[in-house]
Amino acid sequence: MRIKCLAAFAAALLAAGCTQPIKDYSYINLNRLTGWKGDTQITLNFEMTDTINACQLYIVGEIAIERSIGKEKGYPVNITLVAPDSTRYTETITLPLNVSDKDGTSRTSHGVKEIEWPYRKNIYNKIPGKWSMILTKAGKDEDYSNIIGLGVHCRQEKI
Repeated sequence: MRIKCLAAFAAALLAAGCTQPIKDYSYINLNRLTGWKGDTQITLNFEMTDTINACQLYIVGEIAIERSIGKEKGYPVNITLVAPDSTRYTETITLPLNVSDKDGTSRTSHGVKEIEWPYRKNIYNKIPGKWSMILTKAGKDEDYSNIIGLGVHCRQEKI
């Protein structure tokens, strides 16, 4: 009896291990000392498989507070979204540092401010699969060294 239970448990673990969870969150840690330097482009991959329910995209980041004093307006960023069929959507936005509850959420811990900016709401995706978000610096004279991590999160709304 005990061997049968162990065998059933092992089979369940193997079956669970064969299914890969949908990755709807992607994050890249940048160098904690130098931050986002040079012309580095950041590519984040995530899954949007639901074509029925709406989803929301959030850009998330970590900002080193001691290096962002006096930087009130935020960071201009070029965004290129690449669909699974290679269609590209581009725009430039500014990621603000002064975040209210309406603009996103933030918390501060150990000298790092974690911010979640709402990017797009009520997206009804028609192209399921792996999407990419490519982030590049849009400000030629801006200092991005206090950005020490960036990511994207796709939240599916279930009805």
